[in-house]
Amino acid sequence: MQALLSSLTGIALRLLPLLLMAVVAGSTFWLVQINSQQEGTKAPTVRKHEPDYYMERFSATELAQDGSTKMRFTGDKMVHFDDDQTYEVTRPAMRAYEPDRPPVTARADLGRMNAEGSVIDLYGNGFIERQQGADPAKDPLMTAASDYFQVLVNDDIVKTDKTVKLTRGPSVMTANGLIFNNVTREVQLLGNVRGTIITGAPTRTPGS
Repeated sequence: MQALLSSLTGIALRLLPLLLMAVVAGSTFWLVQINSQQEGTKAPTVRKHEPDYYMERFSATELAQDGSTKMRFTGDKMVHFDDDQTYEVTRPAMRAYEPDRPPVTARADLGRMNAEGSVIDLYGNGFIERQQGADPAKDPLMTAASDYFQVLVNDDIVKTDKTVKLTRGPSVMTANGLIFNNVTREVQLLGNVRGTIITGAPTRTPGS
């Protein structure tokens, strides 16, 4: 009888580490299950549209391959938003320089730019100006004014679906929208186009 008890005690001592390991493993599994259930019930975190940094009185310049200025972008203040990586600019102003083309300037009260900087929306007192070319008769000063413009930087296109006033030399026109392609120098006026188109040199009156 004593030998049997001694044998059972030895077996129990040998199994004790295994039993302890099983208890620890079971407890760990139980804790993992509870934590997983709790995490699964939590609502996904929604990132707020809040600024994470800003710059004041900034000026950024993009250079061409030959080192000349391709574009200059300035503003009173630029705020970056972390949730969608966009930018908001107070009083933005852009000036684009291209070889053999008159410089083009765009400005407004407020600008919003996507993360890549390829699309810029201009709001409030938007104004686009293309300086006159080498031959003012063929390529006069041109301006466009509207409450909204969208600048497609990579395509060198400015457009709007809002009321716009366009001047080209002495000619003045209004429309419900505009598409200006600075590469082809083409201007499309969209809807309800009205105005006065003056071609050739202005006629001088006697005594003027």
